Amino acid sequence: MPATSSAMRDRLLDVAQDLVQRRGLNAMSFQDLSNSVGIRKASVHHHFANKSDMVSALLTRYREHFSTRLERILQAKSSGSSKLKAYFALFSETLQEEPHEKSCLCGMLAAELLSLREDTLEHVRGFFQDNTHAIVQILRYGRRDGTLSYRGDPTRFAGVILSSLEGALLISRCEGGPEHLDSVLRMLLDLARAD
Repeated sequence: MPATSSAMRDRLLDVAQDLVQRRGLNAMSFQDLSNSVGIRKASVHHHFANKSDMVSALLTRYREHFSTRLERILQAKSSGSSKLKAYFALFSETLQEEPHEKSCLCGMLAAELLSLREDTLEHVRGFFQDNTHAIVQILRYGRRDGTLSYRGDPTRFAGVILSSLEGALLISRCEGGPEHLDSVLRMLLDLARAD
């Protein structure tokens, strides 16, 4: 039975996300999508006029999904330290799938920012801003409940955490895999608990 137009669009976005997270945007083509899904390249254009439109749809979906998961972490009845561990898990999950080569979608796109349309770049910036804001909330909560006792301003430390996570994902892809990333996450958690 043929897939509905909506189901095919979702399938194309799933494949596009996987390819961008593994290869990067510039190494992914509509031909790759058509080959992976088993439809003609012209049919991909039926769903997305061009690559930029597809990336915009992909980012909208990715941000909504990530935002939902962030909100669950923020609303959980748990300590600040537990919330921070749950946040770190969002990044470690990305690298867990064999063969341990995926990175954050927005991290991959940020590496190719000169190839992005301005509206797409705004989505990527928005993702990083949303995450920084969520980390700040977690850090403040942890400071209040006594499970996190980091030094300095939470906004600046949140930037360090997010930058470390994005960078660690990229480095872990080529050196050490999930074990390397886990060691970075443990170090970040120790820093957040510093007296």
